[in-house]
This record gives sequence, structure tokens and C-alpha cells, in this order.
Amino acid sequence: MGLLKFLFIAITVLWLIRMVARLLFPWAMRRMAEKVMGNAQRQYQYRNNPYNTNANGGNFQQPRQPEGEVRIDYMPPQNKPKRGAKSAGEFVEFEEIKSSAK
Repeated sequence: MGLLKFLFIAITVLWLIRMVARLLFPWAMRRMAEKVMGNAQRQYQYRNNPYNTNANGGNFQQPRQPEGEVRIDYMPPQNKPKRGAKSAGEFVEFEEIKSSAK
């Protein structure tokens, strides 16, 4: 009797979860799609607006670069070459000779 009761409750709970998921999943996906579309639209408007406002509320015109031209704002400092094998001294090649002692 206990096994039948457990199976009935388990099947009922799984069925309810399935019904709730069928209702909530489309709503959640629609909400997520609207959010992504809103972000994309804001980015498009920001990039195509020639007069973007800065944090102080003033307007400034963002200079446009010709297509295909690259501008580098920051270059990290060059590391000094490491002193390794070149300054470690002279290396001698050798062969290992195995002696057969009886």
C-alpha cells in the first residue's frame, strides 16, 4: 500500500511540475527575448547617434575613423628579455656510455 501511495504522489507532483513548466517556460523565454532586443536596440541607437552625451550632461561629438583603420589607445610596456640559456654558460654535449660489468 505504501508503494502505491508513493507512486501516486510522485506521478502527481511530476505532472504538476510539467504543467507549470509548460505555462512558465514560454513566458520566461518571451521576457528574455524582449530584454535582449531592448539591449540591442539601445546599443544600436548609441552607436548611430553622432552626439553622445557624457557623464556631465554635455554633448560631444565622437570622431569617426575611416573604415579599416586601427587605433591603439594603450600599449603595455615591453618586458625585458629574460636571461636564460644564452647567458648561462657553455653547454657540452655528451653521450652516456653503459658499461657491462660482469
